[in-house]
Amino acid sequence: MRLPVCNFDLESDMLCTSCQAKLDRGEITTFDIEFSKWMLEKEKEHPNLEDLTLLRATRIESRLILIVKPKGKDLLLAEETLMNELEERFREVMIFEGPAKLRRVIREFIAPAIEVGVNSLYLPDGSKESIVMLRKEDRERIKYSVGELRSIVSAIMNESVLFEFQKDRLKPDLEDEAPDEFEQRMEEMSQRRSRRR
Repeated sequence: MRLPVCNFDLESDMLCTSCQAKLDRGEITTFDIEFSKWMLEKEKEHPNLEDLTLLRATRIESRLILIVKPKGKDLLLAEETLMNELEERFREVMIFEGPAKLRRVIREFIAPAIEVGVNSLYLPDGSKESIVMLRKEDRERIKYSVGELRSIVSAIMNESVLFEFQKDRLKPDLEDEAPDEFEQRMEEMSQRRSRRR
């Protein structure tokens, strides 16, 4: 089984230079380390996990989000005892095959609705923040709240992803004069970032 942290590090309780650098850069978290250690123990009971590659593990409230390499989802789902144990501990387990693509992940969570637009800002520190605009009329069709979408999708993508519903359109006779709301929102975000520098 391949994990986000070296097996030797997990067994010795000490991070090597490479894994420590990944932790410092935010590529892995302390939860990745704890969960990897737990999974390494579980491999003894579930030998089929030998072929699993876990890229990342994140805990959000009562949800466990696992990012695995292709075929990893089927491998995990086939281990019923393990899945039951995970669901007992975390209540809801979400498994995604990575590397994750932002639009694909968004659509999985907002279906049957579809996003109006997605725009990304690259921040001075090199990180990226994306904002996803949704139609107001789709609010009731989307299972998750804006806050839940933000926390879940941000965790999957390992970057900040914001969600907003469009406001009501202006009256038809004023529509031509109305500024594009998505562009206006992006401009506001840019100004906020500039002020923080």
